[in-house]
Amino acid sequence: MKAIILDQSVTPVRWAPILAATLLACAGIAPNAGAADTLPPDLQTERPPYWPFTVAAEAGTTGFGGSLLWRFTDLLGARAGADYFCYSDYNFTPMHISYSGTARLLSEPLTLDIYPWKEHSYHLSVGVQFNENSLTASASRSGGEEGLDAKLTQQLVNPYLSIGGTFLYFDHAHHVGLGGELGVAYTGNPEISLTGPRANSVLPREQQNLKDWANRYKWWPVLKLMVTYSF
Repeated sequence: MKAIILDQSVTPVRWAPILAATLLACAGIAPNAGAADTLPPDLQTERPPYWPFTVAAEAGTTGFGGSLLWRFTDLLGARAGADYFCYSDYNFTPMHISYSGTARLLSEPLTLDIYPWKEHSYHLSVGVQFNENSLTASASRSGGEEGLDAKLTQQLVNPYLSIGGTFLYFDHAHHVGLGGELGVAYTGNPEISLTGPRANSVLPREQQNLKDWANRYKWWPVLKLMVTYSF
């Protein structure tokens, strides 16, 4: 009887550490496996330092449009885009005479993008902006007794400089984000075309007035907000 009692007391003590270790291992493995299975696909894969292509829908001081970016090395990329906006005003006075007219903003930037950091989208852009902005307007005095028709255009090719990038991402893989751009384009000397019957004495003075007004916009500010998708 004494030997039997001794055997019964030794057996549980011997197996207790093994059972405890097994339970702890199972408890540790099970939650981890379950968490991995429930992770979104974006979290189960490792994202690259950057995606080579980005498309963007944008709005800002150059109008509404979009752009396509190609990052072909760690430090360099290229970008092309187009923006458009049209606005009509039936009573604006740039200097002394009131006009009714339509302003059209149409531009296409083409830039080389320089990336200081491999794993970030922030970049410096240098390039040109193809400028097709125009203003067409007409003015009249005394019910149309003396009329003026004006057209203003800017320099076709503008130097372009900006900084930008994506500052907020909506997913772990950095596909969808919110970005921006801040810069300037030099639009050069404007071209003014002014015509009107019986207005020979008015034309030189008013043409200079319009040119002085347009010269305020030689340095066109570039401020854009973008929704981006990278792949």
